[in-house]
Amino acid sequence: MTPSLDRLSRLVPPPSAPQARDWAAAEDRIGRPLPRDFKELVDVYGGGDFDGHLGLLVPPPTRTGSEIAGYNDDRMDELNDLWAITENRPAALAGEDLLLVTWADTIDSDSVNWRVEPGRAPEEWAVVVLDADLGACEVYPMTGTEFLAGLLSGEIDSPILSHHLHADGHVFRPYPAPTR
Repeated sequence: MTPSLDRLSRLVPPPSAPQARDWAAAEDRIGRPLPRDFKELVDVYGGGDFDGHLGLLVPPPTRTGSEIAGYNDDRMDELNDLWAITENRPAALAGEDLLLVTWADTIDSDSVNWRVEPGRAPEEWAVVVLDADLGACEVYPMTGTEFLAGLLSGEIDSPILSHHLHADGHVFRPYPAPTR
């Protein structure tokens, strides 16, 4: 267990029995390997949300709308189209070669992403929090589990996310088992 995941699990106890995930299929569909710390996070916590607000996107089995590969299908095309219409693309996300992979979202449609950079290992991708209106973002040069541990400990004050999280006593709520 990484030190940041160990820290996170002390802040927010994980559920007792998460389900195994097919990482190879998810990575194949997304078209790139995902950070090891994120895979370990999901292997420990499974699918679910923190404080009823910040939900992890995971490989199946999971509830509809929370599947990481499906969520990211055409995501960059949608973002680029919306930025072209609204003309509110954040300067920190300028560039035609920008690639974001979303790994968590909120009930308010904010998203937590990795900024995929050519030549950088997945563990070196920065975390980008993107506001639902797509005009504001925050960039954190750290892993996803480092970001979550910092956010939930209060060391990171995210103007987009922090005010929606519990001030004390964070909880992780697993998603219900998918029905067929």
